[in-house]
Amino acid sequence: MIVNESVLVLGISLLALFFAGFLATKINQSLTAIFIIVGMILQNFFPVTIITEFIATLGIIFMLFMFGLEFSVGSLVNNQKKIFYTGIYDFILNFPLGLLIGWLLGYDLIQSLLLAGIVYVTSSVIVAKSIIDLKRSANPETEYILNILIFEDMFIATFLAFIVGIVNYGKIDAKSIFFVMLKTSAFFMFFIILARTSKKYIDKIIDIDHTELFVILILSVIVLSAGAAAKIGLSEAIGAFLAGLLLSETKQRHRISEAIKPFQQFSTAIFFVAFGMSIDYKHFGNLIPMAIFIFILSSFSKVFGGYLIGKKYALSKKAGLRLGFSLIPRGEFSIILAGAIAMNHNLPYPLQCLTGFYVLFSAILGSIIMKESDWFTKWLIERREKEIKPIDDSSTMGPHKYL
Repeated sequence: MIVNESVLVLGISLLALFFAGFLATKINQSLTAIFIIVGMILQNFFPVTIITEFIATLGIIFMLFMFGLEFSVGSLVNNQKKIFYTGIYDFILNFPLGLLIGWLLGYDLIQSLLLAGIVYVTSSVIVAKSIIDLKRSANPETEYILNILIFEDMFIATFLAFIVGIVNYGKIDAKSIFFVMLKTSAFFMFFIILARTSKKYIDKIIDIDHTELFVILILSVIVLSAGAAAKIGLSEAIGAFLAGLLLSETKQRHRISEAIKPFQQFSTAIFFVAFGMSIDYKHFGNLIPMAIFIFILSSFSKVFGGYLIGKKYALSKKAGLRLGFSLIPRGEFSIILAGAIAMNHNLPYPLQCLTGFYVLFSAILGSIIMKESDWFTKWLIERREKEIKPIDDSSTMGPHKYL
């Protein structure tokens, strides 16, 4: 009976997602934000069921797998300098900001670190889709946007493994940090070495003509990798990410992506709904002003950082500002981090709920700002030029000005 009710709830959720998603596409809005709002509405009618929780977990696993599949160990190694330097600028300007905000809000170290990650990481899904929709693939800043996204995703994947490992270890001290770092590094190195040395053999193993057997084999690799990560005290999502990284080196990469994409899209949508259903309305009044405040601070930090990166790589002022505006949306990784461990709801700003509202603001407003970034950059540059112009005029008067 419980299973039957869960299936009915799932059916209602999917129907609600369809209509909401259809509306979102008509107004060119982020599906991430819309799906969270659907979850917030549905929580008034029924609770999160065991089937919804299970599919939401699969959503995280498939999402991270698809991220890993988009990378190539070879291309990361070849482009490592540019990825590192652009990424480190972005990291220095944004990660400590979240850490400081967490400390000011009275969070403990783990919660402050999670908030730092939430504030720091840009939504790769929203930004990549917006670049395609706005036809900006050939823009001079796009290469640097993608480099930053790669750095952020790689960092957050490692960070998630580390933070979950620390929580599972039970305490934070030098010994536990060393042990978790060693374990995380060993797990990453195993998959990277396997990807670099066994590509030929992996290609042979997964070269299966029968579609059903091919999908079953790929799913088994994903789930076993996720399970292995969980078994040693890391996040299941990291195992899935590394499985994607492993298979990204194969000739079947495109076929794998096409086979897994429907599973990923379905389960990810349910993941966002389940997250929306976890947002507690009783904190609504306290959270909205704080979420807006964090959004404004983190948006300014991203734009400023993008502008500096643009200046370093000799981009125009407009391209540098567009780079910064493109980094404002937050989404999938922020939500995954918020749900990484159970938060203390007795705090004035429960992290999971705060993240929900923060992601809503940044996903919706960030998408709009990115779309209208040409207008914003033109307005900012023209305003700056008007402020400087009187000074420039007076400087051309020469020495007789002082006579």
